[in-house]
Amino acid sequence: MGKKKVSIARQNRTFRLSKSELQKLEEGAKAAGMSESEYVRHLILHGGVDTDYIRDRQNIIRQITGVATNVNQAAKWANENKYIPQSRIDQMCMQLGVILSLLKELIQLWR
Repeated sequence: MGKKKVSIARQNRTFRLSKSELQKLEEGAKAAGMSESEYVRHLILHGGVDTDYIRDRQNIIRQITGVATNVNQAAKWANENKYIPQSRIDQMCMQLGVILSLLKELIQLWR
């Protein structure tokens, strides 16, 4: 026997917004990376939407990607040359430490 899908019945609502209110809705939803409907539901359920979260996440991903690229290049060099000098190991350890500190910083921002 398969499980039945339980769906939440949604009801449509229509409401009027001024131009400035509509602009705030559009900008807020875009900044939060949500559709306008998701944004309004989130506001109702949680009392607000943290738009800094998405910017923080994008920033940390960009920084970690840069550090990870450096570590990957060092690993490729080590594979090609069949050894890795201590200076490269130290550099990778330092870069992994940077990732750790960035993640700790992000956790503090999200609290």
